[in-house]
Amino acid sequence: MTEEFISVQDRIISTSIDIISDSGLSALSFKSISLKTNISEDLLYKYYLNTDEILTDIVKSFFKFDKGLFKTLSSKECSHVEKIELYLEAFGSYFNSYYSISCLILHYEELLHNAHTREIVESGHMSRRLFMIDLFNGAIENHEIRTNLSAEQLTDNVFGYIFINLFNRRIMINKHSIKDDMLAYFRGMLKSIKAI
Repeated sequence: MTEEFISVQDRIISTSIDIISDSGLSALSFKSISLKTNISEDLLYKYYLNTDEILTDIVKSFFKFDKGLFKTLSSKECSHVEKIELYLEAFGSYFNSYYSISCLILHYEELLHNAHTREIVESGHMSRRLFMIDLFNGAIENHEIRTNLSAEQLTDNVFGYIFINLFNRRIMINKHSIKDDMLAYFRGMLKSIKAI
């Protein structure tokens, strides 16, 4: 019944993400999309010429909430550490509400080898990374944290944890909230680098 309120294009994107999540990028085809959506392959061609165009829209949709989130967090009147926590909370909530979308992070390498998605993935990832680095730099400069690690290293620790957490979910049964796991990791990390 809710499908009546979702555009055909959104159904194609959503189904394509589910296919990638379940079976990998190589399983994405007009035939597999058609089978899962009951949309004829002929109709799919009215929206997309090929799966590369679908992948492009998928990757764009994956990064589309970032600019608004960055702007909102930048304007918040709180510490840099609190902004990092709010960022991880929003990011974790995104994955909690749409589990399949997390597969895209695990497919970054393949998406970087696709001429249609390479620049979008690179730009999106680097924007997220630089935003987090800026927050960690601010936390270090304002003495919110004290550490021998650089802002880049702290960022890579957090992003590395996100990656391994998502990977573990693919191979192990884990019923915990992705958001709760991310926040627990960050809070634990924070205890070891909190300024005295």
